[in-house]
Amino acid sequence: MNSKKALINLFIFSTAFLFFLLCGQALRIEGAPASNSAVSYGQADIGIFLNRKELFPDVPLIIDKGRTLVPVRFLLEAMGAQVEWRGDNGAVYIYLEDLSIELVMGSYTAHLNGRIVPLETPARLINGRAYVPLRFVAESLGASVIWVDEIRSVAIAYGEGFDDNVSGLLREERPATYSDLGLSIETYGVALGDTEEKVLQVLGEPDRVDPTIYGYNWWVYNRDLLHYLLVGIKDGRVVSIYTCGQKWRFGPVKPGTSLSELKKHFSTADGLYVEETRTIYTLYLPTLIYKGIMVTFYYDSLDNNKITAIRLEDRAVAEDRYELFFQYRSAQGEGEAYDPRGMREAEMADERQIFDLANVERIRRGLPPLSLHQLAAQVAREYSREMFIYNYFDHVSHVTGKTLDQRLDANGIDFRLAAENIARGQLDGIEVHHGLMNSSRHRDNILNRDLESLGVGVYRECYTQNFITAW
Repeated sequence: MNSKKALINLFIFSTAFLFFLLCGQALRIEGAPASNSAVSYGQADIGIFLNRKELFPDVPLIIDKGRTLVPVRFLLEAMGAQVEWRGDNGAVYIYLEDLSIELVMGSYTAHLNGRIVPLETPARLINGRAYVPLRFVAESLGASVIWVDEIRSVAIAYGEGFDDNVSGLLREERPATYSDLGLSIETYGVALGDTEEKVLQVLGEPDRVDPTIYGYNWWVYNRDLLHYLLVGIKDGRVVSIYTCGQKWRFGPVKPGTSLSELKKHFSTADGLYVEETRTIYTLYLPTLIYKGIMVTFYYDSLDNNKITAIRLEDRAVAEDRYELFFQYRSAQGEGEAYDPRGMREAEMADERQIFDLANVERIRRGLPPLSLHQLAAQVAREYSREMFIYNYFDHVSHVTGKTLDQRLDANGIDFRLAAENIARGQLDGIEVHHGLMNSSRHRDNILNRDLESLGVGVYRECYTQNFITAW
């Protein structure tokens, strides 16, 4: 290794190297990148209507492998059926007129009037309650079952005099304001559902506009980094808001509120269910899910779990963000199918936002901001691309064997101090930044007073920060 540079440091969220003049040997510890992977099972926030009357179960519904499970007595007794539980064989028996259904917990078959029929998902015993597959049971009893996306509900029509016309259920549009949440929300005077004309009136022209692949553009307000604000605009309306400034409020939660205090007031979700693809995405951040709104909180695990930022999204937009990431940006997706120019513009937007957010953290702590290092950004971008194309995650190239100092040397970047943070699998630059800040070694790089400039490179789901201090 070149004697003028040596390596130390590392971690868990992703890995980080810090080079110092005349320091000792390198230490490397592998770390798995954070990701948002799909799981098959979780609580659902959907509604149920029986003959246009909404039903309210006393326990949450369950989604298992894309199928809705309901507490057996909750629905079937409302339909007039008799329900019998037999603990000796772990089975539920359902009777209605001349129909009978037998469901054994965990079995992928059922008995319908004595005939064996297959199930896509079995009945389950969960927290002492018997749950049965809604569509199978309802349709077996002669009901019509329809998904109504506009209100994220299942509509069941049953009995004489009822048809499957669900137009009467469309009594409300997806909420664009927060009045139905019953709490006060303040994000610099703008709200989900506001028109872009109102945003211009309240905030003025954005400092720049960053595209995404998620159907909206970020209007970036970064002139005052202490009040950093992103406003997502789609079809002339606000569909997403992110801020790490000091003047937002969500009911009792504000910057500096502890994670434990947040959870005293709100029940956070563990998964996001997307009906269209029948997929549940695991949520690693404290998140609130309403019928039309999703709220994500970001916290500082190295400072007493204090809440530092908030993102509010239209529910449909939030679902698209997960779906389109896995379709187009994830290594498991079909990235080639997306417009290459549009993808590159979105990646550049992430680069700019990651750069902005690093300086937010520094300025907040009285540190000098980092200047933009264009050539270091190019090196970072090429390295992110290499990691993605060759499917690895490491500070040492699996293709060339080069380390950071060698990559910088090869591109003519002269330096006395350099550092590298890498991450993989996060949905966007916002999540990358907060993940890095929650890892002590990555945080040390971002907040190192001796580092002077930064180049950020993004390629699909791979992210690289190269910090440079020149001689």
